[in-house]
Amino acid sequence: MQKNKDLVIFTYDFPFGKSEKTFIKYEIENLSKDFENNKIINLKSFQDNILSDFKGEKIKFNKKFSSFINIKSIFYIFFGKILFKKFFWKEIFFLIFKKKFFKKLKICVSEACHAVLLCDFIKREKKIESNTIFYSFWSNFPLISFIDIKKKFKNSKFIARGLGSDLNGYIENDDYVAFKNIKFSELDKLILLGDYQKEKLKNLNLENKYEIAPLGVFSQKINLNIGNEFNLDEPIIFTSCGNLIDIKNNFLMIDFLKKFTIQTGRKIKYIMIGDGVLKEKLLKKISMNNEIIFQYYEYVENFVNFLKQNKTHFFLNFSSQEGMPFTIMESMSCGIPSIVSNIPPNKNLVKDNGFMFDLNNYEESVLKMINEINETLNNKRYYHQKSLDSFEFINKNLINSQCYQKMKTILDNL
Repeated sequence: MQKNKDLVIFTYDFPFGKSEKTFIKYEIENLSKDFENNKIINLKSFQDNILSDFKGEKIKFNKKFSSFINIKSIFYIFFGKILFKKFFWKEIFFLIFKKKFFKKLKICVSEACHAVLLCDFIKREKKIESNTIFYSFWSNFPLISFIDIKKKFKNSKFIARGLGSDLNGYIENDDYVAFKNIKFSELDKLILLGDYQKEKLKNLNLENKYEIAPLGVFSQKINLNIGNEFNLDEPIIFTSCGNLIDIKNNFLMIDFLKKFTIQTGRKIKYIMIGDGVLKEKLLKKISMNNEIIFQYYEYVENFVNFLKQNKTHFFLNFSSQEGMPFTIMESMSCGIPSIVSNIPPNKNLVKDNGFMFDLNNYEESVLKMINEINETLNNKRYYHQKSLDSFEFINKNLINSQCYQKMKTILDNL
């Protein structure tokens, strides 16, 4: 590994928050062993509560940048610098007659200002060597700052991951990504989770920069003889986990469960985990369905253990937009088949090992899917085969140690 190089990693809140913990912790702990000097610069301001179970070696945390982010600094940067930047106005002229202009304008202003702030911050840092790998865990505003940072650190390398909204867009039913044409210009490597993400970056001439290195989950032990008896007197347990926002289609899940119990005559239990702007509306909606046994949790500390303890039979993901669905991966690692929408990230994981419906033809496809699920429940061996297929798919393709080796190879070859 690159023992002669320093590594600077830009995260959103890690290691001070929980939003990135599931999918970044293992990689950073291993990167810290393979690089002599490691520095994490988190982009969101947090207190000093570093994750208690984080075991990274030789890592320094630089929180100074996040402390600079406030309304006053954004105001100063915009009127002092951004207002006269050619790249900013080129993007605005591109948007001028587009839908949702003001939402997109707000995103542009935010990303441009944050990029300039980050660039100025990095240039002032005296403890960053010229022979450094700059690694942005998201393909957002740090990539804009790389354009100028690269002029100072000419012997350095610049890489980034493409995850979810940074490639899919932050606005519902709109795939707009701010400054898409310049963000990737100075990258040495763009690391994608899977081939399905390339579609979002077509026509940008990035073919020589793509590398595939998915993020993984931990291997689990499963026992297919426990918790999978399907008597009509016992409820089938469905679990979902994610933000309670429009693109997750939580109301469709409730509709599906209602259709399922009517169509099959089976008792069901629904466990919903998550928080978001739709929380109260969803809780009110589900309370109106007396035929569904319901439990709600805003957050669980260990999702995998929770699934096992609650003997979940199926995991639900009805999203219309995802990056890499880690909750599906974690469920499959436990041998739990998933019931999912047919968006590309879900199709990348769920094949014959689970069940899929067409978001654009919901009514017809979901009724057909319910029949398939019920047939599987009518024969315990069929269900166990789905469980085994789910478990084996994850262990073959998406275990943490395997995925990290792909990342390590990419860094070795920079």
